[in-house]
Amino acid sequence: MKRKSLNTLFWMVIFAAGTFCIIPIIFTVVVVAHIISDTSLEYVLWPLRLVFIASPWVGLFLGLRGSLPGTKLTAATERHTNTTFKILAFFAIVSVGMFILGGWVAFLPPPGSPNISITFLGYTNDAAGTRLARFTITNRNPSTIFAYSPNIEIQSPTEPREAINYWPGYNQWQQLHSKLDEGASTNFTIIPPTNQAPWRLSVLVYPDRGRSVKNSIKSAVGISYLSVGLWPMFWKFMPLGGAFRHPYNMEGDWIPNAR
Repeated sequence: MKRKSLNTLFWMVIFAAGTFCIIPIIFTVVVVAHIISDTSLEYVLWPLRLVFIASPWVGLFLGLRGSLPGTKLTAATERHTNTTFKILAFFAIVSVGMFILGGWVAFLPPPGSPNISITFLGYTNDAAGTRLARFTITNRNPSTIFAYSPNIEIQSPTEPREAINYWPGYNQWQQLHSKLDEGASTNFTIIPPTNQAPWRLSVLVYPDRGRSVKNSIKSAVGISYLSVGLWPMFWKFMPLGGAFRHPYNMEGDWIPNAR
């Protein structure tokens, strides 16, 4: 009877581990395929979380009924019973160990503010004669960064941040969308503001976005934790691309807008 109870416990752990791996795959497919809108993803998460919560209880129910290997008292030989016990114990221990290791990696403190340089190269004109400001961004960080969404800020001493956002009337966010390794640079242009006040460029930057084993584990387990409700502080941040870490807002130097 003791061996049956332990086997049932092992099955509960294995059922929970299985749903912990399968549910994030389902959730990712829903997000990537845009099966539903981003604002409705919250309503997908909760049923998936309920499945995860229910899975060990399903294992308990089936184990008590003797419907799972090692949980049914039969006239089987002791050798067969011991083999089943060892297999279940191995998978249960591995599942718990991977859960703890993955959780430790996923919840490591986020990297600090990245070290980058934003350099103003001067003005130029495109083929249509539109005035453009040229910039280069260099990654001086020891790890890969992801820089995107350039934004123009106008100097305004009366504001708490001493700056206000400038909206040029077109989508300027697509001008920069780059993953930069250590020491790498990228150049891009943006239409400068039309007024005479000093202005500066700001960009959003995610640090530590390389394809390392640690980052792969952190991303995979992070999605799993989010999907099954073990990362509740981020559940409102949808879609999936912004669910884990907020980017840093990096600002360049003030540029006199002399025409």
